[in-house]
Amino acid sequence: MSQIQKIAWVFVVSTSAALIVSLATVGILYYYAGMPKALAGFSFMGIAGLGGLAPLLIRKDAGPVAVDERDKQIEKNANLAGFGAVYLFIILVSFAPIAILGEKASIPVTWLPGLLVGAGLCQAYAFFVAILVQYGRGTKDEQ
Repeated sequence: MSQIQKIAWVFVVSTSAALIVSLATVGILYYYAGMPKALAGFSFMGIAGLGGLAPLLIRKDAGPVAVDERDKQIEKNANLAGFGAVYLFIILVSFAPIAILGEKASIPVTWLPGLLVGAGLCQAYAFFVAILVQYGRGTKDEQ
């Protein structure tokens, strides 16, 4: 398993765990305290920060070739997948308030930095999932 695969696994697992815990906490707090206070449950998304530490903790491969053409192509395709995911995320987040709240509603501008954070998380998640999918497509002999 290459270094980027190990980093991808750490990021995908930590981010998925953070999202599950955050959504569960928001659901529980919504039931007991109402919606404004329930949004504090998203503070558990900080668990996803553990994925950002993975490059510091995982050592590089000791083999003679660190990166080949296949690795570069996989990284290029993963970057394109991340871009596409962010594009879809921006479209969905832009039109969701209209669909949910109606055309005449407004949202506070303090929510806009959350759009940037969400887009960054969406890009990183799609990037690492695409890396895992592409490396998983190889045969057993190639790995």
